[in-house]
Amino acid sequence: MAEQKVSAATKGALATAALLTLVCVAAQSSALSVGLVPLIAMLLIYAMTQVPLRYSIATIMFFAFILENPDEAPASGLWSSPFIGIGAVLLTHLNTVDRSISALSWCSFSGMDVLLASLFLIALRRKSSRSKIDSAGRLATPRPLIRLAYVSLAGMVFVWLSGLVRGGDLSMSLWQINRVMYLPVLFLLFSMSLRGPKDHKMLAKVVLGAATFRALWAVYVLNTVDVAYDKDGHSTLAYATSHNDSMLFAMAFVLAVSILLERLPKSTKRLCLFLLPIIALGIKDNGRRMAWVQVGVVLLTVYLITEDNPVKRRVRRTLMYSSPVILAYLVVGWNAASSIFKPVKILRSVVDAQSDSSTLWRELENFDLIATVRMNPILGTGYGNGYVEVVKLPEISYSLERFVPHNSILGLWCYCGYFGYTALTLLWAAGVYFAMRAHKAATEPSQRVAATACFGAVLVYLVQCWGDMGLGSWTGVFIVAPSLAVAGKLAVATGEWGSKKKKTGPGAVRARVVNGVQSPGQAA
Repeated sequence: MAEQKVSAATKGALATAALLTLVCVAAQSSALSVGLVPLIAMLLIYAMTQVPLRYSIATIMFFAFILENPDEAPASGLWSSPFIGIGAVLLTHLNTVDRSISALSWCSFSGMDVLLASLFLIALRRKSSRSKIDSAGRLATPRPLIRLAYVSLAGMVFVWLSGLVRGGDLSMSLWQINRVMYLPVLFLLFSMSLRGPKDHKMLAKVVLGAATFRALWAVYVLNTVDVAYDKDGHSTLAYATSHNDSMLFAMAFVLAVSILLERLPKSTKRLCLFLLPIIALGIKDNGRRMAWVQVGVVLLTVYLITEDNPVKRRVRRTLMYSSPVILAYLVVGWNAASSIFKPVKILRSVVDAQSDSSTLWRELENFDLIATVRMNPILGTGYGNGYVEVVKLPEISYSLERFVPHNSILGLWCYCGYFGYTALTLLWAAGVYFAMRAHKAATEPSQRVAATACFGAVLVYLVQCWGDMGLGSWTGVFIVAPSLAVAGKLAVATGEWGSKKKKTGPGAVRARVVNGVQSPGQAA
């Protein structure tokens, strides 16, 4: 089926919305923005009703990646772009955009909520009217994945109610729910929007394009923002863009490497070779060590799951011959202050809790989380209840400290307990399962790249959630949700799910004999 063309009316609506948005940015007036935002929203919703869902969700995904989220304190609060107002409207609750406007006090939802709810209504309307605009050529998502998305939502409600019954704080519980509700919801939306392998290229462009933009942004910020320097001449800027850009950079890096390892068109490989250094520079200038850990974990997993080949043998030989040099580098650089040994410092900060105050603080927080898990192993504390400070942590200016910890994985165990944690995370595990099945059955290089990216997305998300509060971030959910949907549809495309197996037994034998086909093992 040919791609649907965008009508002139739709293009006009989008152009008008873009123009009005630029007016808001140029004016820098909250009052004007409040007046224009509803009109912009209506124009965007009209455009979404006229085009396939995949176009709308991919566009929203791109802007969720590239726009600055004020809640993530871009450039550590020292500097922000003129477009941060757009990010505030899209990614944060509208009643926090400008607290001086009392008319917005009831708007405890974001622009993203409005757009996603609109997409769901559009999808339901098209389904009821049997419209083919989205369903034509669309592969089904495996039913277990759909069911697990509903199990995740049910588990979230159970943990929430069980916490409130036990005296939980309602306002804090809503912050905790916000961290887990969007992933299954977005997965369902992507399942309805994506057709299958036909849309892999579109998603890859979104990830690589957004990562390149943010990487260049990180380089720009690091080289233009006026910041203080410590006694050793190091910038005190903690990060250039945001913590959660680590996931975007790592995902794009792994995707580009996967493309280079497969037999894909040379033009695609040349593009990835061009983008990889830019993304690597973005990781470096953003200054978040977690990104390198994520890349390393995914590449190690890819190495372990793939069959032996010349590339793997070359890697083994290189590591074997260079191991004495690597060991000497680690030993010499473990306590060295020189920038030459920065990779060693990153490694030490990951494995040695005594390496810096931040790592030690998180180690103590982990201890408290584990202690709380042991106190409530089955049902957890429930949402609205914080973890118990068995070891008193140093005071920090963060009101959600005991309710939204840095280690989101241990936090889930703490608040949800055995049953709730299982309900919330089975969807992730099932996505990896389908991705691995598709990877083994893939017959085309592009299918293997997609499968690698899918289970890589979950690994990246897990590492970020373990070490840097990644749970529920817009960047995280827009990486994992489409990956889960792609993994399921890819399993169907490769015949690993939903395909009719060949029947065995007397009935199947008779059918083959009647059709004149009989194998030697079936001869009478």
